[in-house]
This record gives sequence, C-alpha cells and structure tokens, in this order.
Amino acid sequence: MKKKLLLDCRFWGPSHTGLGRYTESLTKALHQLPLTNWQVYCLINPGQKRSILKALPKFEPILVSARPYSFKEQRELPGVVKRLKPDLTHYLHFNVPLFSPQPFVVTIHDLIKHHSKGFNTTTRTIFTYPFKRLGYHAVVSRAVKSARLIIAPSAWVKKDILAHYKLAAAKIKVVAEAAASAYFKSTSADKKLAPKEPYFIYVGNAYPHKNVLQLIKAMQVYNHSTSKPVKLVIITAKDFFYQQLRLKIRELKAQNLVLIQGFTSDRELRALLHYSLAFITASKFEGFGLPGLEAMAAGTLTLASNRTSLPEVYGESAWYFNPDKPDEIVRAITRVIKLTRSQRLRRISLGRKHAKKFSWNEAARQTFQIYETSLNLRSGQ
Repeated sequence: MKKKLLLDCRFWGPSHTGLGRYTESLTKALHQLPLTNWQVYCLINPGQKRSILKALPKFEPILVSARPYSFKEQRELPGVVKRLKPDLTHYLHFNVPLFSPQPFVVTIHDLIKHHSKGFNTTTRTIFTYPFKRLGYHAVVSRAVKSARLIIAPSAWVKKDILAHYKLAAAKIKVVAEAAASAYFKSTSADKKLAPKEPYFIYVGNAYPHKNVLQLIKAMQVYNHSTSKPVKLVIITAKDFFYQQLRLKIRELKAQNLVLIQGFTSDRELRALLHYSLAFITASKFEGFGLPGLEAMAAGTLTLASNRTSLPEVYGESAWYFNPDKPDEIVRAITRVIKLTRSQRLRRISLGRKHAKKFSWNEAARQTFQIYETSLNLRSGQ
C-alpha cells in the first residue's frame, strides 16, 4: 500500500513572493522524483487549482477555503488532515494549525517576527497587534516542538531556532534553496524590458527590516557626488508597506531617482536583473536571500548587507557592507561603477558559477529523505 504525503501548497503563486517561490519550486522538483511508493496530495485554495493541476498532474489536489494565517485554517485544516489520514504532512511555512493531527514536518524560513517588533512592522491596529503576536508565538512554538523534523534554509536560521527553543540540533535539517533555471537563460532578446538609464535593482518586500529607505538615501548621496547619476529600480509586492514606501520616497523627494513596480514575470525580472549594474540589498534580516542568487544566475553583481544568512549563502561571490552605515553602501555602489568591463565580467562569471551550486532538484531529494527519516521518529523527538 502506498504511503500518503500531504503538502500544504496554499502559498503557491507570485502573490506570496518568497513563500510562493519556495512552494512552487520545491513541489515541482518533488514532482520529478520517482515517488512510486507514495501518493501525494496538495492542500490548495480554489484560485490555485488550474495552475497546480497543470504543473503537478501526478499530485492530487485537496481544495480548502481557508487562507494562510486565517482563523479558518485553525478550524478547517485539522479536519481535512484527520479525514485524509496522511502518513506525513509537510507544512511549507510555520502556520501549522494548533490542533493539526500528527505526524508532520515543517519548514521554518526565519523567525523574523521574533526580532522585528512594533507597530511599524504590522498592518494591525494598536488593539489587535498584541493578540496577533501572542497567536504567532503560540503557532510557531507548537510547530517547532511538535514537528517530527524541521527544515531550515540556512545554518543561520537553524542557529536562530536553537537560540529561541530548547531542541536537539539534529531535529533541524538545513536544505538550501536555489535560483530557478529560468534565471540562467539568455536575455539578449529582452533588453527592451529594462530601463535605458544605468540602474541598481532591489527585489523583495518593503518590510521595515528590509531597510529599503537606507538604499534610497545612499543612492541620493552617491548621485549628489557625480555628474552621471544612476537610478534604483525596486520590485516589490503592492501591499501596505509598498504604499508606505511610496510616501517615504515623496518625503525624501526621490521620485526621479526611484522606479518602483510590483512583482513581475520571471522573464521580465531576469532581464531587469541582467541589465542592472548590480542587485543590492541592505536587509537587516534574511533567512536565505534568494533574490541575490537569482541576480547571480541572471548575470549581474550582488551587493549585500553583511547580516544574518547573507554571507553564508552568497559566500565570496558578493560584496558586503554594514547596512547601518550609508557611507559603506555608497562605497559599494562606487566600487561597482568603477569596475572595468573585464573586471565586471570576471565577477559575473564567479557569481553564476556560485549560483549553479544550488539546485531545487537537490533540495527536493534532501527534503524527500527528511520525509522518510521522519516516519521513523516519534513526535516531538
């Protein structure tokens, strides 16, 4: 009899940014494995059915109306899991229902909400925010303590989880993410998709810990010191923090400096990365930092904060700076602009080689091994 595996795929799709990338890339790679002794089911929301059926024809969809982070998922999902009786469930994010049947494994991408606090980090009101934080901590605590095994994208996240929860280190398995194969393709025909002016590019959310305003201020300082100004292209989700960022850009009078748009197709993003002077991030907290690897794969340079997981993931293929010091960011920008063509091409080649070390196929293989290992463990071990 085949074993049943249930994957929570409700984050599938570009609207969920990094979580959507992880969900889609990992499940597609799992779909390519010879899972002859497993029947795989996917928890999906109705709007995802068409795209998931097309991409994962060997997996069986389980439709649920509960959206991620909702109170409804606390009520609906445990019943769905109980009826299906999978041998194992994989929650691809921390939002495991408090009463979800076991056994399960969970991916903890980061503990950002443990570090990033305050009313400027949330869309909640002053009255609901404290209750939301209590709920968050209850859900994460239950997830990490009750999971058979935990998947983390970097050694830094593993270390952070162990700093907050009393767990055996062996319970946390590091499985790195990867740039999608689409980012390694040629972009010569897509130059029209990129701005004509020289530009740096940031890709990611506009949450406060991403420190995007620091990038804008550093770019202003650089442009005031040169007769050849450059722009900053920002690709970000059009949410509450996007609207706040637009207000801040106006306050800084940086409208002519910044080009901001919502997330786009892989083809356009690949072109925007490729023709940029460099991808740049001043983020103070990252669990992995996938956009920097995608930038390397697309054929541009990566400039990054020297915080959390970024030096671990990018290695010697990126140039780093202290995100709290605008002058260091300006020096990094200047360093890129002063490169000769041969120096730039050499750095790009090193970056692409580095990005190729990461593979979603390998991530899927390691993840499947974790599934099999977890079935031999007792809950909470």
